[in-house]
Amino acid sequence: MSIMLILDVVIITLLVIAIIYAIILDNHLSATKENYRMLSHLIDQFYQASQRMQDELNVVQQSENEMKQSLLTQIDRAAVLKEELTALLAKIEQKTHTLDGLKIRRPIASQSAVMDHTMPQEMNLSDAEKDLLNALNELK
Repeated sequence: MSIMLILDVVIITLLVIAIIYAIILDNHLSATKENYRMLSHLIDQFYQASQRMQDELNVVQQSENEMKQSLLTQIDRAAVLKEELTALLAKIEQKTHTLDGLKIRRPIASQSAVMDHTMPQEMNLSDAEKDLLNALNELK
C-alpha cells in the first residue's frame, strides 16, 4: 500500500502543479486578451485620427489652390495695371515734351498762363492729365 500511497501523492502533487500552472496561464492569457483589446482600440483611434487628418489636409489643399488662383488673378490684374500706367506715363512724357517745345517757342511770364495758353485744342487733355501736367510743371 505504500506504493499506492506514494503514487497517489505524486499524482495529487502533479495535479496541484497543473492546476497552479493553468491558473497562471489563464492570468497571462487574460492579460494578453486585455492588451489585445486595448491595442485594437488604439489602432481604431489612430485610424480615425488619420482619416480626420486626411480630410483636413484635403481642405487645406483646396484652400491653397483657391488662394493660388486668387493670387494669380491679382498678379494678372497688376500686370495689366502696370501696362496701363506705363502707357499713361509715356503719354505724359510725350505731352511734357510737347509743352516744353511750346514753351521754347512762346515764352510767357507766368506758368499759369503757360498752362492756359500752350495747350492746343487738339490735345484734348482730361482733368487728371491736366493735374499731372500742372504737378510736373511745379516740380520743374
